[in-house]
Amino acid sequence: MQFKQPLYTCVAGALGLAVSAGAMAQDNVPQDKRFYVAPMVSYGFFDSDTIGGGNDNFGSLNVDNDDSVGASLAIGKPITSWLNLELFGFYFNPDQDLNGQGAGDADLYGFGLDALFFPARDTFPVYGILGAAWGKKDVGFSSINGTNVGDDADADFLDAGVGYMYTLNDYGLKVRAEYRYRYTTVDSADVLGSGYEDARYDDHIVSVGLQVPIGAPPQAPAPAPAPQPVGPQDSDGDGVIDANDQCPGTPRGTEVDARGCPIEKKAPIVLKGVTFEFDSSKLTAQATNRLDNVVDALEASPDVNFRVDGYTDSIGTDRYNLDLSQRRVDSVRSYLMNHGITSSRITGTQGHGESNPVATNETAAGRAQNRRVELNVSNQGGGM
Repeated sequence: MQFKQPLYTCVAGALGLAVSAGAMAQDNVPQDKRFYVAPMVSYGFFDSDTIGGGNDNFGSLNVDNDDSVGASLAIGKPITSWLNLELFGFYFNPDQDLNGQGAGDADLYGFGLDALFFPARDTFPVYGILGAAWGKKDVGFSSINGTNVGDDADADFLDAGVGYMYTLNDYGLKVRAEYRYRYTTVDSADVLGSGYEDARYDDHIVSVGLQVPIGAPPQAPAPAPAPQPVGPQDSDGDGVIDANDQCPGTPRGTEVDARGCPIEKKAPIVLKGVTFEFDSSKLTAQATNRLDNVVDALEASPDVNFRVDGYTDSIGTDRYNLDLSQRRVDSVRSYLMNHGITSSRITGTQGHGESNPVATNETAAGRAQNRRVELNVSNQGGGM
């Protein structure tokens, strides 16, 4: 039997994805390099074949494999921004019919190596698949027409296909869905004796499951320390040197006047660097440092009253994100009050959940921008 054309077509398509991946990979984007496990549930659409040759006992045999539910498990690791390598195994138990005799179950299993190719991992989570595996096919019968035969045969498997991944949370848990064209070769002589040609099947496998990373998610690199100032010092970085700054400790990024005091603006003040531990309202060490600067600025502007607003990204349900954002702004309010800001100056707190995003929620960088705390000045006297 000749090598079948659909396999060539699938392999060529997957190789095309691999070439695109190499061209489009961006080495400057940090990658999650953790090992992972990927358990999946599969459904196999199995082919049939007529085996020629052999001896006078059987002659040509028609082998018909029924479709079957199965399972697979992969252990893998991202190697580059466009390539994952995986060790994988699979198991199916299709019914097999031999010349219309209904021979029974035929265990089919294999172990092998996959390569997954990502053209644009962060923005377009579709990937190509190339794989090879080796295993067995237990044919499910011990005799044909009263003649004893072997009970299992060696099998080789070549895979080509496509898949899609969807990230569920910041930890990196993903949903995977795949289609594979599988070219299966079974050594019929192992069962029927010498003289029989290999059985060859065009199989089609669809799978869905989870990809679970092992270990803690990677942390963003710490920002480089600020260079030592040369000449007149500007401690709060507002553009007004300390000698002329009447409002020291202004939060970073706040627009100030010639005295170094914040200019009244209708736009909210985003408290950059005020972040929280994962899935929590607990302030990080960086956040408390930034809020100490906010306290200094508020104490220098005692006539300023304000409201605290909070937002999340789109990971999770609307109700959960609304509650999380409220708990986080209440945490900021408590910190300010515990450090000398009277409650009468805080006109309210409001968690808005995932509403009003300022960036896309499709990338990690965009989601980080959307997770923010804002101060909205409600009245302003002679300072802030």
